[in-house]
Amino acid sequence: MRLPPLLIDFVFKFLFTTDRNSLNSLLSHILYPDRSNTIEVIEILSSENSPSFQDAKNSFLDLKAKDKEGFIYQIELQVAEQASYTKRSLYYASTLIHNQLKAGESYFKISPVIQINILDFPVFPNQSIVNWFLLKEKTNPTLVLTEDLQMIYVELPKFHKDSIEELESGMDIWLFLLKNSQTLTEEDTLKLKQKLPDLQNAFGVLELYATDPEKQRQLEERLRSDENFAYEMAAKYELGLARGLEQGIEQGEYKNKFETARKMREKGFTLDEIQDITGFTPDDLKKNGIL
Repeated sequence: MRLPPLLIDFVFKFLFTTDRNSLNSLLSHILYPDRSNTIEVIEILSSENSPSFQDAKNSFLDLKAKDKEGFIYQIELQVAEQASYTKRSLYYASTLIHNQLKAGESYFKISPVIQINILDFPVFPNQSIVNWFLLKEKTNPTLVLTEDLQMIYVELPKFHKDSIEELESGMDIWLFLLKNSQTLTEEDTLKLKQKLPDLQNAFGVLELYATDPEKQRQLEERLRSDENFAYEMAAKYELGLARGLEQGIEQGEYKNKFETARKMREKGFTLDEIQDITGFTPDDLKKNGIL
């Protein structure tokens, strides 16, 4: 049975809201790769992130949860590259703090917020797969203002382990599954479950999704839409509309051309065709995880 792609937002959300053990495992292995601690989520919160002041921008999160210690987790999955993504993530995180208190309530009631952004595009120039940010003093980074707001960025293109035998940690296994769920064989799933027993329920949930006719219809529509989008973007680049596309990206109308290049690669375009249409060099494509 072919499993659905986990890098589709509604598949991602279905798995981690249906199976709490999978969510606990994902969070624990990202936050504590040394296994020094584990996360136990006790509540899945509303994904609507409505600001408490008039005319402010609403946002809808992929997943929001609370653990037994009172920490609030926001988990965002973003596949299409956005030039302003860090600003977007900052807005989401700050709203999660701002919305916690009602008039007259004490600031001591504010719960810590940990935001985890799982991205299928690079953001930072370093080679670290995980970049973890706190509020620190500018000239003395050992002086931390607070740990009540933490922002974590997981960049999937920087994860280069392509075989199950290479996977060394729980986080390795989760990142591999996020990138490759759709191509796994039955033998692969058995190997992964042996390496990480946390996945026993996860594959059952994904198989349930794969056998649901309505969910398959929804998934096929999304994949067809993404495929059409990739070809439309390629045609527009061939017509020399790069300038208009770049403006459209800022307006939220188009995805970044790195995503177009990635989809073209998946559909079998040759390297020469991708370079001709996007203007990227082989080094550009390699740095962004497309080659």
